[in-house]
Amino acid sequence: MATLPKPHLFRLEDSRPLRWGIFGAGWIAEQMIKTAQRNSRQNFVAVASRTPGKAQEFAKAFNVPDFHTSYEELAARSDIDAIYIGTLPSNRLEVALIAINAGKHVLIEKPITMNVSEAEQIYAAAKAKKVLAVEAMWTRFLPHMDIARQLVADGAIGEVELVVSSFCQANLGVARLYTLGGGNPIIDMGIYPIALSQEFLGEPSEIHGFGKLHHNEIDEETHAFMRFKSQARSNFVLSARVSMPITAAISGLKGSISFGPPWFSSTSVTLHGNGLNEPLATWSDESGLIEHLGLIHQVNAFAQYVEQGLLEAPLYTHQESVANIKTALTIGSQIGTRFK
Repeated sequence: MATLPKPHLFRLEDSRPLRWGIFGAGWIAEQMIKTAQRNSRQNFVAVASRTPGKAQEFAKAFNVPDFHTSYEELAARSDIDAIYIGTLPSNRLEVALIAINAGKHVLIEKPITMNVSEAEQIYAAAKAKKVLAVEAMWTRFLPHMDIARQLVADGAIGEVELVVSSFCQANLGVARLYTLGGGNPIIDMGIYPIALSQEFLGEPSEIHGFGKLHHNEIDEETHAFMRFKSQARSNFVLSARVSMPITAAISGLKGSISFGPPWFSSTSVTLHGNGLNEPLATWSDESGLIEHLGLIHQVNAFAQYVEQGLLEAPLYTHQESVANIKTALTIGSQIGTRFK
């Protein structure tokens, strides 16, 4: 059996505690603070929401010392280093600029925006203010993805020629996904397989997509095919209508790498040869940081990047973030989804 490399981990003991504020008191902010309070040394000082009562309820539930109904008030505080932004994609430009212009580092939930120009404005403002701005593409920071990057860099499967993935989850009951400005499935969920392809192949030179639309013309399901300058190929199926195991693999002439379902959270990674049944080695995450508990890896990475004085994440640069939004919008336009 082959031996897989050890993953690089963003350890809590290597991550300087930051003083955090939170914009938005919804489900994803809950997932982030749950794992951060349990698995890091980060300090949460205040939360803000414009929805009456939500910030107060959130603060009480998670023992956050203070709450605000104004993002401006929270951003103006001198006891805040960084702000996690978990508001709806439709207002991320506005609220991100509030935080950035107050001199705060920002970790912005994905998709950072639903508009290329808005994403570019956020990153330009952050660089002008010399603060770190990162889109929360948490899969990039997971240990099984680090192992895959090392295997590819070492030539274990040869040059990557094919990336295939799926993300199918029955989300018809998630009203936000079918509300304009709430994050259509192609950009909210689709950003994952798009980012996976980009990580190993770069930006596509050719895109073909078709899908199924909801009754209000927002996408429910997408099938996308992409070709790259190297002539490598990628395809994915995304469904917010039906569920199936959430799988992914990358391959080259010497073998392939597969990720345990669901591939976008920290599960497992397996190196395969070219035989019909030839797994060579498997690494499984036994840390207990399953599903959204794995958000902690990006939180610890973010804290380390702040201490290093970085203005963007080496594992997910501003250029990559903007390019993925552009690809998602291109696919969305091909299948006829409404964004406005």
